Amino acid sequence: MPLMKNQQLMSLISRGETTTVQLKRCVDDAYKIATEMVAFSNSFGGQIIIGVDDKSGEIMGLSYSAIQQTNALLANAASENVKPAILIYCRTAEIDGKNLIVVTVPEGNDKPYKDNKGIIWVKNGSDKRKVFSNSELRVMMQRCGTLSADTDSVEKTSYTDINEKYLKRFLYEKYTSECNKSEIHSHTLNTTKIDDIVKAIDANLTIEKLLVNTGMMDDQGRLTLSGLLLLGNSIQKYKPVFTVKCVSFVGKSVASNEFRDKMPDSEVEGNLLDQYNAMISFVNRNLKSVQVEENFNSIARLEIPLTVFVEIGVNALLHRDYYQNSPIRVFIFDDRVEIHSPGILPHSVTEQSIKNGISQPRNELLFSNAKHILPYTGVGSGIVRAMKSYDNITFKNNYITEEFVTTIHRPEIEGSDHDGVYDSVYDSVHDSVHDGNYDSNYGSNHDGNYDGNYDSNYDEKILAFTAIPKSRKEIMNLLCISAQTKNYERHIVPLLEKGLLAMTVPDKPKSKNQKYVTTERGSRVFVKKYL
Repeated sequence: MPLMKNQQLMSLISRGETTTVQLKRCVDDAYKIATEMVAFSNSFGGQIIIGVDDKSGEIMGLSYSAIQQTNALLANAASENVKPAILIYCRTAEIDGKNLIVVTVPEGNDKPYKDNKGIIWVKNGSDKRKVFSNSELRVMMQRCGTLSADTDSVEKTSYTDINEKYLKRFLYEKYTSECNKSEIHSHTLNTTKIDDIVKAIDANLTIEKLLVNTGMMDDQGRLTLSGLLLLGNSIQKYKPVFTVKCVSFVGKSVASNEFRDKMPDSEVEGNLLDQYNAMISFVNRNLKSVQVEENFNSIARLEIPLTVFVEIGVNALLHRDYYQNSPIRVFIFDDRVEIHSPGILPHSVTEQSIKNGISQPRNELLFSNAKHILPYTGVGSGIVRAMKSYDNITFKNNYITEEFVTTIHRPEIEGSDHDGVYDSVYDSVHDSVHDGNYDSNYGSNHDGNYDGNYDSNYDEKILAFTAIPKSRKEIMNLLCISAQTKNYERHIVPLLEKGLLAMTVPDKPKSKNQKYVTTERGSRVFVKKYL
């Protein structure tokens, strides 16, 4: 452990007691000092500086014999008066010819810690307080990895709450080799019975037993939170606040009473994949498209690469704190996009370490299984990939609001006015988004294998935009081109032919109610572009 220089130590003393610094004139009671150690261990760690008057900050110093007695008392307190026992680091320092003891108490890995009377203490500003709330204990244990919300059973759930389409995809992706050996392939999943998939995986298992083995269900037939989040028909039926709220504001402040777009709750019904698709669609329709070349007819691209939101969006869904009853919030302002994920970073992870690719999953069961449903690799490198494609991103652990905030700063675009109203073509997209009610019960297409021809720069915008069904006019407005037939045939028809896009009214191609939606294959092809 690096030694603190005297100048740094004097600076700490001069600022007085804080959440991470305690000043003591002397220590003569093992139990009392143990309560301070417990509070530090259950919070963020800290330092106890002994030999300083805590009222005035005057350096009093300790005699040789007092140093020896105090060190013995500290060791006893840490091993006998803190349960479970902790390791502390003690050293002496000399300031102005006076000796001090500096005790470093690290944040604990085995929370909650108690004193030898069974009382749990945490820091409360420069003081400490007792903990009685079970919910607070759960959060504390989750932060150090001894408890995880994603493994909890969800009361009143059962197998009937599972979406069969997602279940088939999950099992196929998790056990691809076993399925392929039994001639079960991606394009035949829709017509394959669940029992046949289970038989291909292990003839001795039932679907319920297989779900228990994967952690998606408990042995009483209830879905775990991971099972509900990944496979459920509706998360909100049982966990209504585990959702995503998206708002595009006019201006640069959340206090604005004007907004351009607000995602209705109906768009995020379903599981995490539905929430992810709705989030990406919202971002895609609310950011500006810019010309990458001077030629008027050149391809337009989104002002911020969509891959940034693919990575950070998935990161928020998987790593949020599911013991906090609050939604993920996506705020789009004129100068930035903010993604607020409930819960600060888990133990030992910092804003700087995540930039270096260091990851510690908060929800390990969810994290390890979500790669079979959501678009990510499962290696914890999403933040690094996001920053590689766009480096104007900042991160903040907000300890006051108990959330992790990612801010993607929008570029200054020539000819745009971020303080006022966007151009009419841009606004027309938002006006048309809410012209009708979307039918969420649309099908997906698995009738063949994608041929790999994914080279249109417009395709990624269309596939992200149509995660929620959109009309022909809405799609063309998004691309800033007219809705005439030649543009329809150039940009929409090829996606339909490749099975990446589907009609919501397939029996009546020219229906005035016709909309287009990204198929499951389209979603996966779009995702592979970024993995």
